[in-house]
Amino acid sequence: MNQIYFEAKGEALLERIGMTKAEFARRMGIQKQNVKALFKSKNLETIYKAAGVMDVPFEMLIGYIEEPDLREILLSPYEEDEDDMITEDDIPRGDSPEERRQRQNLIYAFYQDWKRRNPDQKKYNIELKDDINIRAVSLDETAAQASLAYLSTLAVLQLDAILTNAWLVKKVPSKPNSKNQRVFESMMIMEYVCTGVGRVKMTVGVKRSDKSKVQYCITAIDAGKIKQEAKTSR
Repeated sequence: MNQIYFEAKGEALLERIGMTKAEFARRMGIQKQNVKALFKSKNLETIYKAAGVMDVPFEMLIGYIEEPDLREILLSPYEEDEDDMITEDDIPRGDSPEERRQRQNLIYAFYQDWKRRNPDQKKYNIELKDDINIRAVSLDETAAQASLAYLSTLAVLQLDAILTNAWLVKKVPSKPNSKNQRVFESMMIMEYVCTGVGRVKMTVGVKRSDKSKVQYCITAIDAGKIKQEAKTSR
């Protein structure tokens, strides 16, 4: 079975970028003796975090690719290549587990590129008159939920427009039993109409510690309805 780059080259990559296993383990929040096992992980959240720690592209670690020139990755400013941009045609439309996994990978890759283009990791929202921040939970929740439907994944590609122009619909309490919502004192439900998608819901969490706003999840509101209509028409 082929190995992804993270498993096949991970330890060698640490040496090339000059990071010790101890430092890598500390930043990943694990014990040093577990580093070797970590590189065998297929968990996308773990690999995404490792990409940030090692300062290399996420898509590099999950791909079956030849070893790149790390001097260009580490020393050159990021330049967006339009040929590499994710488009509507790249998104699988089916409901199989494999197609959902592919959509999840695309969402993680899209956010990775977005963060490189937006190093401050935030956008100003017109209605809230405040910044909406992108954090790890933004990726995890959006990848998990938006990957369930083609329209929701398509909506994620319009992230900038959603963050800037979405309007507030209501505020609700955070879910006390949700691990990812514990840091938030409340959740704001916002909406936006995306081209080619329709109404989109963006959930934004308000942090207890500093009241900052964090994009929590993005899904297409009509995605479930369209699926149900398709089933009843058969």
